[in-house]
Amino acid sequence: MFANAVFVATLIFLALGFWLSAELRFLTPWRSFILHHDLQSIALYCALLFANILGVTIWIERKFFLRDAGRKLRHLDQEIQTGQSELSEEILSRFGGSEEEQ
Repeated sequence: MFANAVFVATLIFLALGFWLSAELRFLTPWRSFILHHDLQSIALYCALLFANILGVTIWIERKFFLRDAGRKLRHLDQEIQTGQSELSEEILSRFGGSEEEQ
């Protein structure tokens, strides 16, 4: 999930960068002056912007893609414990004794 969020956040960040570079084309004559004096501030702002985009992306993924994860896992656990699933015998043979040992 984190890798997907980083990928989506990178795409959004790059799209914003390309759009912004097209909008700020009038600053091209002063590019070296701006980068010389404000490079640290620009880099810090870009890092914070990327972190915020990443946080929003993770929140959206958790909100929409992991909505029913607890319910689904509880349902799978009930199927395994009752033996109603085809995988229950294999899973219980591998992991069945681990809960009793703890």
